[in-house]
Amino acid sequence: MGNCWTITSSKPHSPPTDNNSGPQNTWSVWRQGDDGNRFLIEAGLSEDVAKQKVAEFESHGHKQLYWATQSR
Repeated sequence: MGNCWTITSSKPHSPPTDNNSGPQNTWSVWRQGDDGNRFLIEAGLSEDVAKQKVAEFESHGHKQLYWATQSR
């Protein structure tokens, strides 16, 4: 497996507003490039926001793989 790098957004995001927004309910968005390297795009998101971001990245038609994971 390749290196793991962190990419942070310059735009602040709002904290989750649902009742289940404890630390166990935060999500991260990841990207894997053609070379197999995985990158953390953004963390600390609600599930809905993370999945929206994945859908947005996938809609651009790039070859990279995007996914959301729940933090543990």
